Amino acid sequence: MSQVKLEANVREKSGTGVARKLRRQGRVPAVLYGHHLQTPMVLDVDAKEMERVLRTAGRTSIINLNVPGGPQTAMLADYQRDVFGTHLLSVDFKQVRLDEKVTASVPISLVGQSKGVKAGGVIEQMVREIQVEALPLDIPESLDIDITELGLGEHLTVANLPVSDKMTFLADPEETLAVVHTPRSVTLAEEQAATTESAE
Repeated sequence: MSQVKLEANVREKSGTGVARKLRRQGRVPAVLYGHHLQTPMVLDVDAKEMERVLRTAGRTSIINLNVPGGPQTAMLADYQRDVFGTHLLSVDFKQVRLDEKVTASVPISLVGQSKGVKAGGVIEQMVREIQVEALPLDIPESLDIDITELGLGEHLTVANLPVSDKMTFLADPEETLAVVHTPRSVTLAEEQAATTESAE
């Protein structure tokens, strides 16, 4: 779990006009919310610094917000860009406590080349991220899953993921994450062979 620091200002005013003015100044409107806050904190952050955070930190990273009145520990909840995807419009932060469990979406990365693919099959990843529950510092940036032993026609499920006493997967254990499909040409040949045998 990585941690990054980010300077943030508390702003008193909000609204479309204020947001546009902030963006012209190189700032991004932001909000910090959490059940330990009586009301959400209305913030703004430097656009370039926020872009750096997005490049170097994932949704599961801890962001230490340095705000007037005392630092706040948070995670990235959401962010919006313009229609061209070039400029940040707003950012939402979720306040967390390091001693309290949270839920987060963790990306799943398939590592290695499966036996099934080497045999001519095609791998299909059905799920690319999974919801987990854990203490903030115990949430991984990604789950790297070794698929080397996955053969033709075999599939990987949530139940196949490595078990950890620090993290709980919030998904059906039988949910399929990835499958190695048998090539269509091989399937057709088997069907034709079966038809021939039946005819004989």
